[in-house]
Amino acid sequence: MKNPKKNPAEVKKANSFVFVLLRLVFVPALYLLFRFKFEMASTRGIKRPCLILANHQTVFDQFALAMGFKFGVNFIASDTIFRHGLLSWLMKVIARPIPFSKGNSDLIAVKNMVSVVKDGGAVAMFPSGNRSFYGNECKIVPGTGKLAKKLNVPLVLVQMRGGYHTLPRWKKGTNKGKMRAVVSRVVSPEELSAMSCEEIDGVISQELCFDDFEFNRKARIEFRGKHKTEYLESVLFYCPQCGGMNNLYSEGNRFYCRDCGAIIEIDKNGFFVKIDKADKIPETILDWSVKQLDFIKNFDFSGFSDKPVFSDDNVVFCRAERAKKEEPLGTGLIELYNDRLVVCGQEFLLSETTMAIIGVRKMTLFTKNSVYALIAPFRLNFIKYMICGYYLRNKILDRKDTYYGY
Repeated sequence: MKNPKKNPAEVKKANSFVFVLLRLVFVPALYLLFRFKFEMASTRGIKRPCLILANHQTVFDQFALAMGFKFGVNFIASDTIFRHGLLSWLMKVIARPIPFSKGNSDLIAVKNMVSVVKDGGAVAMFPSGNRSFYGNECKIVPGTGKLAKKLNVPLVLVQMRGGYHTLPRWKKGTNKGKMRAVVSRVVSPEELSAMSCEEIDGVISQELCFDDFEFNRKARIEFRGKHKTEYLESVLFYCPQCGGMNNLYSEGNRFYCRDCGAIIEIDKNGFFVKIDKADKIPETILDWSVKQLDFIKNFDFSGFSDKPVFSDDNVVFCRAERAKKEEPLGTGLIELYNDRLVVCGQEFLLSETTMAIIGVRKMTLFTKNSVYALIAPFRLNFIKYMICGYYLRNKILDRKDTYYGY
């Protein structure tokens, strides 16, 4: 009798020896590039199997997080990283990540996590599933506590600090400052067993909902770099000074509104400095994002069934399948109406579509049967489509959801 075929989606436990070799390269490299240090005393006594959760600030967080542990770690990774041919193959062979479809529930990923933990491995993930857009942790994915209870291994909670100011999601370059990581709490299996899933979610949120601006009010770390505001318009589209939309632009270390003439800069600690006509501009990008979201919640979309709320050109439209290369379908216009998104002439009903942003220049659309990827030119703001898309979707479906894509 032939042996049953092995599940092709199965992911093996990460090899600790490979990670030892990687640390020889990445520990000094991360310090030289970003002055990153993991407070190793906080990891003392932590062994596999375990579940490691951290807040998500930069594109390099998975490398930084792995440097703090003396064993191999299987990271949960968006399946978009598996669409790059040879590079993706090398990542799979060396790091053995677990692919996850961003924006959708993924039972295959959960099965792989269970398999890795049963094999004595460590699984690491960023439970918001999203790098910070505005300096605080994005919304923790519901059900993370349920997953921790299901795996029934030590829950290791790690705070990443200073990363948002060092590598803002919207900025092309970096700022020289300090990045740190520390294990803030370890929850034992016995403690997990005595807690409800909701209580575990509460502990996770308490430890990981980290605000880099609030942290730096006390730490006063200086972040030095050029063009500190450049491409900030890729995440901000509303001006609190005049209430206008789509007229913000950046140049060097200054951020402007074309409508009212407001001008701000970013200081060495990451806070806004008001230069001209900016008395209503808040102190931080995080506070600005709150005003922006409040504006959308109170915006009247009723007159936008035949004319778009927003539209932008030169967007690359692709078909995307799980862990496969994207297939370009064309380049053209993206338009948002009060019930649909139109990309290169193809309609997506908001009631049937969810969205996720990769980096700032790529947005993924999930429908019932298909996945599409949109790629934007620099300065184009995908955030406005995602925020408004989720707000309108919830309104159409009569949901009281407070999730807007981040």
